[in-house]
Amino acid sequence: MASPARVLIVDDSPTILKVVSAILARHGYEASSARDGIAGIDMIKRGPKYDLVLLDFVMPRMNGYQFCRELRSNAAHRALPVVLMSAKGDKIRGQFVQQTGAVDAITKPFDARALVAVIEGALAKTAEGRARPVPEGEAMPDEDTIQDSVRPSMMAKGQKQRAAIQFAQQVAGAIVPSLLALPPGDRANEAALLTTIVRSFTSDVMGSLIMTLRDMDQEGTSREVLTGDIAAIPLAEVLQVLQMQRQTGVVRVSNQKSAVTIYLRQGLVDLVQSRGLAEEYRLGRYFIEKGAVARDELEGILRDGNREKLLGESLVESGRVKPEEVQEALERQSSELIYDMLRWAYGRFSFTREAFRPEAEAARLGLSVAALVLEGFRRVDEWRLMESTIHFDQVVYVDQAALDALGEGKLTRQEKLVLDAVNGARSVSQVIKESHVGSFDAIKILYQFLQSRVLRSRPTP
Repeated sequence: MASPARVLIVDDSPTILKVVSAILARHGYEASSARDGIAGIDMIKRGPKYDLVLLDFVMPRMNGYQFCRELRSNAAHRALPVVLMSAKGDKIRGQFVQQTGAVDAITKPFDARALVAVIEGALAKTAEGRARPVPEGEAMPDEDTIQDSVRPSMMAKGQKQRAAIQFAQQVAGAIVPSLLALPPGDRANEAALLTTIVRSFTSDVMGSLIMTLRDMDQEGTSREVLTGDIAAIPLAEVLQVLQMQRQTGVVRVSNQKSAVTIYLRQGLVDLVQSRGLAEEYRLGRYFIEKGAVARDELEGILRDGNREKLLGESLVESGRVKPEEVQEALERQSSELIYDMLRWAYGRFSFTREAFRPEAEAARLGLSVAALVLEGFRRVDEWRLMESTIHFDQVVYVDQAALDALGEGKLTRQEKLVLDAVNGARSVSQVIKESHVGSFDAIKILYQFLQSRVLRSRPTP
């Protein structure tokens, strides 16, 4: 049985080293890592023999070009195949690959599948003798001749294009379903189209679009460090690596329906925000659940309040809640958003170093990733157990005799909210939505009440 190929990863980012090493290990490679070009050259000289080098281009002390020149100047290691990893991979693939004798280049950010495919291709080319001839180090051009080709000229443009596409998709997602729902005769009526479009831009939609526009504003000053597919690299692993490395920055996770932003400071979660998720993750729901504000009262505040002011600030100023209660609500909201994301089967993530929003700077929750992941996995397991026994479209009603035997005085506020939402005509799904209790807690309460016969399901007609 052939021994696994040895790959040396040379990159100044601890996060990149950790994640790429994990990807290679999962695919049967033996990975080693070096924090810069000088350390990489030293490891190659000391051994063991490597089959491939994954090389970052922009590094302190010795960059990728200098590394290749040093490597090609050593007859014993000159033929070692190199694959470049760089945010400028597409831009410099031709010139850099040709002048350094690199086998290929891969553009950051990349996902696991793309990385493995490039490595496999490079190893195959080398084994079959199809790799290009490598130059001698002394024959390589001066570094100055290659600098112009790798200056950061296209990055901001690419980031803005991605943000613009996301913004356009959100606008289309808001208005297209409403337009398609119009009767065929109204689709040619300009007044009907305009009215439908205006109604589509609800306060929720506008809030989501404003967040995206703010993201577009900040993209020029941000530096993307890591990105990938959560189907290949689970979000829990990404967050744990970032905590272990005590990273500070912004994690964005999105799928076709939703987007979540996680602010990390020294590896701890300061705040989590979302757009496109269910109403249960809005901050106001936590105040309703606590009893600090009634639903109609909250709707009035949101409707008539200062749109530039955060909900928590408005509630504190009105005397309805205390600052520590806002902090508690933010902790629950941030935690439950992460619990929800751990159940996502698909989506993309990115980690950037950038300035925090004012609300994240103010929150500073300092939540442990390890504790959140542990509790999230526990909830996932419990959720699966409960979901397998509950039919969400079944209509439920209260068995008053069983409730009296239990004693209403012993019920928690959450249990009372769930029971108050049961009117004998609503399905389980409708009860969860109307209860103003988080879906996990609501399902757990419904499960317990169904098991104890406090709640019963009506026969399907």
